[in-house]
Amino acid sequence: MPFWKREEKKAPPPPEKKPAKEAEKPKAAPAPPAPRPSPKPAAERTPGEIVTDVHHALVEVGLTIEGTREVFRKRVEETFGSLDAFVQEYKAEASKAVTGFIASWLGFQVPAQFTLDELLYAANQRLSSFGIQVSATNETRVKETQGLREATFALGDQKSVLQFQTPREVFSEINAMVKDRGVRFLELETWSEDYAFMLAKSPHWDKLAASPIVVVKAEETATDGECPQCGARAGEKWASCTGCGAAFG
Repeated sequence: MPFWKREEKKAPPPPEKKPAKEAEKPKAAPAPPAPRPSPKPAAERTPGEIVTDVHHALVEVGLTIEGTREVFRKRVEETFGSLDAFVQEYKAEASKAVTGFIASWLGFQVPAQFTLDELLYAANQRLSSFGIQVSATNETRVKETQGLREATFALGDQKSVLQFQTPREVFSEINAMVKDRGVRFLELETWSEDYAFMLAKSPHWDKLAASPIVVVKAEETATDGECPQCGARAGEKWASCTGCGAAFG
């Protein structure tokens, strides 16, 4: 080829086309959380489930501990004959069924006509678990017609002279003596002229006051009710006044 002919320039190859980016796929929405199973209606719950729920409610108000669940169940069966029998009474009137059972399981009853020796024996059986014993001496009748008595109560070096007519007054004095020991006797409603008490370590007063299943009679559980006779505060489910003893209609 002659030297004067210019070399033909070849056109540059077209630029390589980059493959188009794939459109980003939209992110999948997170799966909604699985719905919680709704609680069974009361009519569908088994007697065993109802008894378990009752025990749990008693744990929440501080009257027992979780570890007593099986003992609770067994005692319910022994007392009522079967779980079904308990549930029937519970559905008819929950507060009476449960409060009455608590009085027989964790507590004790004291008749309106009581002896001080028997009352102290029942109280000291419970207090002995905490190394406490209360004694009473020099019991005398002050007013026979009114049933007013007097005795000297002692706990260690503590001594006090008390005039009393009812078990409630005696347990109020015992509670004053043991207030620094971390325990307290609670009065349970009996819907009768008799009394029932139990020893508790850490009751939850706000929950006890609002409890629909157990009725504890104490200043801390008195709600908006008032005694029509003496004006003392009372609880919604109380059958009688702790101040004057008047029965509520």
